[in-house]
Amino acid sequence: MPPLNVAPTRRNYLELQRSLRRIQEGCELLEQKRQILIVELMAQVEVAKRIKDDINRTMAAAYDALRRAALRVGLTGLMQQSCGIFMQHSLTFRSRAVMGVQVPQIECSPEPFGIQFGLTDGYTRTDEVLRRFLEAIGLVARLAEVENAVLRLAREIKRTQRRVNALEKIYIPEYKGTLRYIADVLDERQREEFIVLRKVKRKRQRLAAQDLHALHEGRPCYTVSRPR
Repeated sequence: MPPLNVAPTRRNYLELQRSLRRIQEGCELLEQKRQILIVELMAQVEVAKRIKDDINRTMAAAYDALRRAALRVGLTGLMQQSCGIFMQHSLTFRSRAVMGVQVPQIECSPEPFGIQFGLTDGYTRTDEVLRRFLEAIGLVARLAEVENAVLRLAREIKRTQRRVNALEKIYIPEYKGTLRYIADVLDERQREEFIVLRKVKRKRQRLAAQDLHALHEGRPCYTVSRPR
């Protein structure tokens, strides 16, 4: 039995051939999409590595400044100073499409740095802590954008790979198996028809020979001519 429940006719054979070509073209397009997504994914992974390195350096400098400020004014002093800070940061979210995958674009605009505490009593060190952490805000937002894009691209690559595998390992073999089955059935029918026609031809030739022999002997002929 064929993989697909299709009657073995020439019309179905031609229709299955057209469907198989469309499936193969779709499989090729999905494979191209997968390759493009992989290239984009690898690029985003490299960007994420660079941003993480920048964040590590920035945060190391920020925590070093925090440690020096804590040694200067103490943890209690830092907590008291931080209570008087009020800053507004802008965060804009958009998206862009990569082969049908919506990846985020996050734009973070921290409030510009300004002296918050003054120039005495060790407050300059606290301002240095603030400045260092403000530098890290934009990098953290950029890293969140890239890592989210990596997750979405990886998920779409996995989904596309499943579709390609389904087409290559299930649907295309089923269609090819059905086409082979129909082709074998049609060939067998053609051979049977050829054998039947050859037998009919031989029978007609034998009857024609008998009629000819009967005519020579003066006997009646019983062969009925086929109507035209």
